[in-house]
Amino acid sequence: GYANNLKALVGGPAPELACDVWFNVPEGETVSIAGLRGKVVVLTLWAGFDRSPRARGRMNELEQWHELYADGSVAFVGVHESTTAPEVIQAALAEWKIGFPVGRDQDPFETFDRYSINFVPQTILIDGDGIVRYYDIDNRLGELIKDLRRR
Repeated sequence: GYANNLKALVGGPAPELACDVWFNVPEGETVSIAGLRGKVVVLTLWAGFDRSPRARGRMNELEQWHELYADGSVAFVGVHESTTAPEVIQAALAEWKIGFPVGRDQDPFETFDRYSINFVPQTILIDGDGIVRYYDIDNRLGELIKDLRRR
């Protein structure tokens, strides 16, 4: 299948996010990798128009883990691709019942380029020091979060 090759990022500092609109955050607030230091960050780059079972399944799984870590010890963040209108993204978040912060990537694909994303959804795990640790997470998300929380 299609895959993103993020090997070069593993073990290095996670690139900063560049988003022009944020959803599911208090008015006027933004989310940054720097601002999440000390937490395990589960970052997912995605697109609401990708309605494949894989995409739906991933977003559902992320929301379930987000609810499980409601104490805030693990930060779940989404970055939506840049070409979609904010109201369309808002509608997708409502339809898919996504409660964690999601930003719309800054045109033209700023954040997607920093993370070398060609295919969505792509989930990346970042440790409390802001270092990229995992990107190949299929069926292992819970186990990988626990690993990073123990470090």
